[in-house]
Formats: sequence, structure tokens, C-alpha cells
Amino acid sequence: MDFRIRPPKPDDFKDVFRMVTELSLLDKSPDLQISREELKQDLFCETPFLQCLIAEVPAHCKTWEGKGVGRALLSTVAKVGKEQHCAIMLTEMRGNTPLIDFYIAKGGEDLTVTERRHFLRFDGDALDKLAQEAPQCT
Repeated sequence: MDFRIRPPKPDDFKDVFRMVTELSLLDKSPDLQISREELKQDLFCETPFLQCLIAEVPAHCKTWEGKGVGRALLSTVAKVGKEQHCAIMLTEMRGNTPLIDFYIAKGGEDLTVTERRHFLRFDGDALDKLAQEAPQCT
């Protein structure tokens, strides 16, 4: 398949923002919000807080099967992570067993199994309720 993986350009911002918004809805975290301005600053400042990669696929090659695009993205993320002395942490929030199996086949370690840990998050009402339980400082 004919595609290339590249860093985002300012022209990509509209699509990146749309995907971040869709992911927060898919994750059932509508309160996980970032403004357009904050995201743009975090992606395109001199020392970006966030990074992303764009898979540029010509229209005539687009297909639901993906044809190696996901694998190329994951490998490129690994390359960038290695260059920046980082590890990669992934969460799969939809229980997508084939994807989890793919990650494991690529050498990913499922910490839920090996460390008997689950990734947990507190946000929204749960975060508010937990914060209210904090002891008062005198």
C-alpha cells in the first residue's frame, strides 16, 4: 500500500482535533476536554507537550482493512520513543481482543496479567467526590 507516516503540520490540526474529540467520546469521557487553542499550543510550540503522527494515505488506497498502516504507525511510535528514551504505554479501552493480541504478539506486556494491575482513572463526578474526601488542613 502507498502511504507515509509523518509528523503533523498546522494544516492537519482540524483533523487531529476532531480525532481527539472523537476519542474522548468513545472513551466515554466527554469531560476530558481540551480547547482548540490549548491543543494547538501543545502540539506546535517549540517544545511540544504532545506529539502525534499522521498516516497519509492517498484517497485511491483508503480501505477499512488498513493494509499495514496501523503496524507502521506503531513501529514509528516505537522508533520515536526509542530516540527520546521513552517507553510506550497503551491502553485499549474497548476490550478489543484482536488488537490486544496483536500488541502482545509484537512484544507488548499486558500489565493486567503480569502485574495484576489495571489502569484506572478518576475524572468527572468520581474525581470531585474523591477530592471532597481529602482532609482539611489546619
